[in-house]
Amino acid sequence: MIRLVRIVLIFYLIAMLSIPATALVSAQSEWKIRVNQVSTLETQSGVTLKIFFNIYEPKTGAPVLDAEPSSAQVTLLNTNLVSQGQVKKPDVPIYITLVMDSSGSMGAAADKLKQAAKLALNDTPDDSYFSVIQFDEAIKLLQDFTQNVSAISYAIDQYKVNPNATCLYDAAYTAVETLSKAPAGRRAVVIFTDGKDEKSNGTPCSKHSYQDLTALATQMQVPINTIGLSDVASNINAAELENMATSTGGFSAIGGQADLSQSFGKIMDALKAQWMVEAEVYPREGKNEATLSLLLKDNTSLSAAASFESSTYYPGPPSPVAAQFSGLLFNPENSTYDIQLSLTAPELVNYIKVSIWDKKAGSKVAEYVFNDPASSNTFNFVTDQLAVGGEYELLMIAVSRADNTPFPLTHDSQGNTSAELVHEFTFDPSALLPTIEIQSVAQQANDLAVTVSTSNIGLIGGFDGWLIDENTNTRVLNSDFNLPALGTSSGTIVIPAGANKIPDGKYTCVVRVLGKNNQVYSSAQYSAVVYKATRPSIFQTIWVALIAAPIVLGLIIAILLGVVGYFMVMSMRSKSMTGTPVLQGRMGGKLSNARSGGPVLPLADNEPIPMRGQSPAAGSSSVPPPISHPPSQPISANRDGLTMHTGGEGKATMVAAYPVAAKASLTIVRSPEDTSIQGRQIVLTQFPFIIGRVEGSLLIQDANLSRRHAQITSDGARGTYFITDLNSSNGTRLNGVPIVPGQAKQLTSSDSISLGPNVVMRFDLV
Repeated sequence: MIRLVRIVLIFYLIAMLSIPATALVSAQSEWKIRVNQVSTLETQSGVTLKIFFNIYEPKTGAPVLDAEPSSAQVTLLNTNLVSQGQVKKPDVPIYITLVMDSSGSMGAAADKLKQAAKLALNDTPDDSYFSVIQFDEAIKLLQDFTQNVSAISYAIDQYKVNPNATCLYDAAYTAVETLSKAPAGRRAVVIFTDGKDEKSNGTPCSKHSYQDLTALATQMQVPINTIGLSDVASNINAAELENMATSTGGFSAIGGQADLSQSFGKIMDALKAQWMVEAEVYPREGKNEATLSLLLKDNTSLSAAASFESSTYYPGPPSPVAAQFSGLLFNPENSTYDIQLSLTAPELVNYIKVSIWDKKAGSKVAEYVFNDPASSNTFNFVTDQLAVGGEYELLMIAVSRADNTPFPLTHDSQGNTSAELVHEFTFDPSALLPTIEIQSVAQQANDLAVTVSTSNIGLIGGFDGWLIDENTNTRVLNSDFNLPALGTSSGTIVIPAGANKIPDGKYTCVVRVLGKNNQVYSSAQYSAVVYKATRPSIFQTIWVALIAAPIVLGLIIAILLGVVGYFMVMSMRSKSMTGTPVLQGRMGGKLSNARSGGPVLPLADNEPIPMRGQSPAAGSSSVPPPISHPPSQPISANRDGLTMHTGGEGKATMVAAYPVAAKASLTIVRSPEDTSIQGRQIVLTQFPFIIGRVEGSLLIQDANLSRRHAQITSDGARGTYFITDLNSSNGTRLNGVPIVPGQAKQLTSSDSISLGPNVVMRFDLV
């Protein structure tokens, strides 16, 4: 008997232990998901989707606080693409607006309402911001969004009941509008009321309807949580408050004054118990319907519907291997093509297969396999099977090393993937050869600067050409040139016209593009090129010749030194013997002053100075009579570049030559558009020295310079130089100060001259 009792007790114990587990499983199987809010972040490859939700118990409507989600999936219903999601606590702040009914019927419950609301602040969600509103027939903001609990508590203390009606929908509508403008994050409205939306006569109090309110909250994704006071004196519509909450993703709590703290606590628990699923999805453009599937740790699965908008169509998840076709380059040297192809994760690719198809015939022309590709690849194939002018398709696939299947490389407009990269081309070798165009030809010192633009620079090995005399239509002797490649698609090549001693004239410039094996690809001509060389003076020529022949220069210097030494020795010898220097004793002895006995200058006090070309008056004696009253002040006269000063009281006339002008030069300090002349020093030998873009002694290829921009002139008598602006469009500045057009300004050494906004040069006296 005792044994039987023990067996019964054991079975009873087992049954009792099994009941909670069964009940728990049953309860979990009845749980549901309530989606509160959906946010999206569109990227280049897809959309980062965040779904915020609660797990709740449908029978009680209460949130489940001890749920343990383990994994999640998001399925897009229009594409059936399934994305794995991560389940975690929300990572964004939550903005909560407390909307408190202050109508006349709330007088008896006001203190308990404030007490319950302040008590709820002791257990708020993490990273939460609160604002406080009270409403009756008017809506009053007591506190804007803040995380300061003391400020929120103080705002609740300012809550005051007014003898007015209950405009519930308008207050909730305003709260939703305000939250929709809050910073990015989660949102929630918590409404407390004890009545319906009506006036004392039973007519609606709000301008907005219940449908207006729920439609706006759904559109703006603002869950409305409701707390209803259901005392005997209250006049609430409990069903409407519950529907308002569930239809917008919120929770509802209905109870009496004694239940206010519990009701506020239920709403706060729901806000704290929110979860978030984050997944990378690939939606269509527009509205997308999705299903959230959630797996709990006990293998219970839950699901809920969600929807969101996308402004972009995303065809699908990217392939583990992506291919980028960079170009098809023709090699004229050997008539082959280079395929430029880059790959991501090339270690996953076994080989690249390239097929060439004739578009019109629909047949395969050739096929090539390139094993073990790298991140950047150049695949070469021959063109002996291609017909000139034929239209072809290049098909490329990347085959997996793991299972020997092609990787999906492209997507069409419907989201369908394709393993083939397709490139269409026409086999026309002549169209792929380098071309040249001459932009301008300008004289640069004694050379010709030719600005050109070219194509397919990788094939260019250099340039050659010549000049054609437009008067005789013949090739100019010694005008041939051969220059290296530029390395860029545009630039300036310089024809050495000065070194080749090209005569002045009007020419057509011919430039040809050469290959790396000196084959000619294309040519261009530029006509009406006016060339006028700057010729050196006879003294410059002699000096250059002497510098080039240092022996001759040495002999001349030795001779000069010998002559000077000879006269110095003879002078010293004569002085030692007679006391008179040789130049005075032998050459000027007859011109000595009788009164003083010392030497004088060849011109005496009373010696007349006839003007050039004028003979003395007829009948005059060779020695004019002395002046009876000599002038008290010296008299100066100018003759043939000599300045003669005649002193008073019998003093001799002194003769001095004009100062010799120092040589001047220009140094190009800055020329950003014509860099070939930058840093060059030009000695000024001809005047006026004109600077311009088209005409003048110095041509500078700058679009901001006028045809004739400025000129430099010289005053040989005074040894000075001047600069004048020739009414240029962009002006001339001397040391930063603008020059009045047509007005000459004197130059000094190291002056800075600016032509237009770009060109700067320095003037120096050598």
